Amino acid sequence: MFVPATTLTIGGLFIGMALPLWHVSRFAVGSIKNGATATKGALDLVPLGVGMLYGGIATATTSGLIGFSTGAITWFGNLAGSFAMWNATGGETTLAARSSQLQLTGMGNLVLLLLTVAVVGAWKAIPKKAKPRMRLGIISGILLGLSATLGGVVMATVIPAVNAAGEALVGTIA
Repeated sequence: MFVPATTLTIGGLFIGMALPLWHVSRFAVGSIKNGATATKGALDLVPLGVGMLYGGIATATTSGLIGFSTGAITWFGNLAGSFAMWNATGGETTLAARSSQLQLTGMGNLVLLLLTVAVVGAWKAIPKKAKPRMRLGIISGILLGLSATLGGVVMATVIPAVNAAGEALVGTIA
């Protein structure tokens, strides 16, 4: 099963950026209106950030069920974003906005799979209010993980760290 997520369009980039921007702007305005609830509002953004981190890491695998899922999310994100941008602005949305991708090694994939087990295992315990934010964070992380600038930071720092963690884990246990 191989669906490569090789192209992110400007429409997909729009969706990837719009999802966290929506929540961050609501938090910012809420903090301005009522400074006493700023800490609670910031804690509400944690599931979004965790989802974005997981989605960014998941983008670095190109095969298997996770690779298929990231490819499908990218395809739908490109489609939805291009449709929204074309209808809102009438502009060109098919320009590729993707950098070269660094991939997870086999040991990095081990860490990704363990993270997936942790997310799936903890899903029932996650508060009901946080689940939609985490889902949107995962989608946003997948889309932004393919972008040149924001994804480039993930690809240059997080992916090598995940690969190194996998190597350390296998080296210690095996």
